Amino acid sequence: MAMRIGVLGAGGMGTAFAAHLAAADADVVLIGRGSAHVRSLAGRPVEVVPPHGDPWRVTVPVAGHPADVPPGRLDVLLVLTKAYDLDAALRSAAHTLGSGGVAVPLQNGLGTDAVVADVVGDGRTLVGTTTVGAALAEPGRITVSMSTAAGESLTSIGRMGRAAGDLATGADVAELLTKVGLPTEVTPAVAELVWGKLALAAMSPLSCVPRVTVAEVWGSAEGRALVERMFDEVVAVAAAEGVPLDRDAAWAHARRTFEGTGEHYTSMCTDVRLGRPTELGVMGGAVRALGERHGVPVPVHATVCDLLGLAGVR
Repeated sequence: MAMRIGVLGAGGMGTAFAAHLAAADADVVLIGRGSAHVRSLAGRPVEVVPPHGDPWRVTVPVAGHPADVPPGRLDVLLVLTKAYDLDAALRSAAHTLGSGGVAVPLQNGLGTDAVVADVVGDGRTLVGTTTVGAALAEPGRITVSMSTAAGESLTSIGRMGRAAGDLATGADVAELLTKVGLPTEVTPAVAELVWGKLALAAMSPLSCVPRVTVAEVWGSAEGRALVERMFDEVVAVAAAEGVPLDRDAAWAHARRTFEGTGEHYTSMCTDVRLGRPTELGVMGGAVRALGERHGVPVPVHATVCDLLGLAGVR
């Protein structure tokens, strides 16, 4: 029987995963929570717009709300909500997983393993990280990054913390996603990848303080120095957590990324500029809390969190 996959979170990222699966005739449903985007997909195909080349369209099966999906319907639930919505969204959708089903959060930040395991159990939880890039342009239309459009993104799935789900199921998910153009691996090093992405994301909270683009931060000597200090704080806290990172290799990758990003606001900075909730708590806030717990100095993280109103994050 074909694997039955639900994608929880109908923003740009969730829609991108669901669209790729639907285009390959996989058994998939995109689960939303009543947004205009989800309502629009009930009556027309989604349009996927790459940076270059022609847009493509595909009809994506949608559920306007988790309650619209029958109990036990799914084998896998890919979770692509914002991290601050994870607990509430998953509790509303937990009934959709079959008894042997697995939930796989792919959000940025730390602690998703515990949030998911609290709802569905350690043995039905895996965690992952992804370089798929997508954004909701308007209801019924998403844009995808150049690497995603070229089939050069990478999604990694594995066990971390309380996530102790079936790796064989993870391998089946990886095989299917790879076939539909979203290269995916099962790896024992998923913790290193999660922490490595968190180190790379040090730019995000820092850029939120002055509300500027990556290029504006990276274009100043002071900005570059602060990003590197935040990066090193993440590396130090990761080591205290038992996750060693190759600092020099990771920093070289970060430099290339920042230099090539250009006049782009990070998603967190966009949220701050628009007055929306952010994922700072599970990113910079989590690094600060763990640093303080381990006695690892994280002064730049503490200052940035204080400036952004997270002085009480622990």
